[in-house]
Amino acid sequence: MRKRRSGQPDHNLTNGPGKLCIALDIDRRLDGDDLLGNKVWLEENVKVPRSRIMSGPRIGIDYAAEWKDKPWRFWIKENPFVSRR
Repeated sequence: MRKRRSGQPDHNLTNGPGKLCIALDIDRRLDGDDLLGNKVWLEENVKVPRSRIMSGPRIGIDYAAEWKDKPWRFWIKENPFVSRR
């Protein structure tokens, strides 16, 4: 991540979806890939208490009409790697 986002402090490596994708080398080559496959996958065994999982509307999608206010942005409370607004 540091190599792909060189010159950035740690808290700025992944604080936003675009930065996260750059840091993890996620691009359109992965479109349609199975999240249970071997190129990209979801990890199990990370326990986060429900009380620490926050949600709210996504940022910067005012063009999305009725969908812009849906609480489809999720983050872990007080996580320093989350974008803020």
